[in-house]
Amino acid sequence: MKKSKTKLIIIIVLIIAVLGVILYLGLKDKKDSVNKDSLKFKKEYETLNGTKASNGKVYSKVELEDNNPFVYATAKEVVNTLKNGTGLIYLGFPNCPWCRNAINVLQYVNTNKILYLNMTDERDSYEVKEGILNKTKEGTDEYYEMLKALDSILSDYEVDGIKTGEKRIYVPLVIGVKEGQIVGYHADTVELPNGQTPYDLLTKKQQSDLKLIYDEINSKINDDTCGMDEDHGC
Repeated sequence: MKKSKTKLIIIIVLIIAVLGVILYLGLKDKKDSVNKDSLKFKKEYETLNGTKASNGKVYSKVELEDNNPFVYATAKEVVNTLKNGTGLIYLGFPNCPWCRNAINVLQYVNTNKILYLNMTDERDSYEVKEGILNKTKEGTDEYYEMLKALDSILSDYEVDGIKTGEKRIYVPLVIGVKEGQIVGYHADTVELPNGQTPYDLLTKKQQSDLKLIYDEINSKINDDTCGMDEDHGC
């Protein structure tokens, strides 16, 4: 009887130990995965620090924390989030000067996950030759799905004053989504005074103003209060 009890205790201890190892490895893999995305994102943007763009301008300095919240997402994952999900989305790319200023601020929003999609190869493009508009590149299927999902917040797409007949996702674009509903968004960064270009770092005041905008979007994602109505309650 005593041996059976001892054996049972040993089995229980082994089961607990195995479950502990599985839980530890699962959490470790999840942490490593996020960390890899953070470091990859950091490298993607910081690599351009101090280098010259094709127009001769020098890219501004990006300084990202090693544990920044940016997580790489596929275009399909972004579409699914816009339609049915909840979260903060950042659309941009590293050689966009506005984007570089945006992420210096966005990384400090109080969230542990920001979905990131590099838009370089997602969008379509047009050119005007002899007054005629021609499409030079098709966007991805997911890009056109994004256009539909974001239609209400996007601007018309014009090239040299000629309308293309569609909207355009200009970057940087930060979007807050809650249960498939857009609860907040912000395009560009902040208004720049004369003499300041997108290649210049934002001032501390400008960064603070932009942070407030991003914080408000994030707060709407996490707001769990109901819509109050004096006559009918929630």
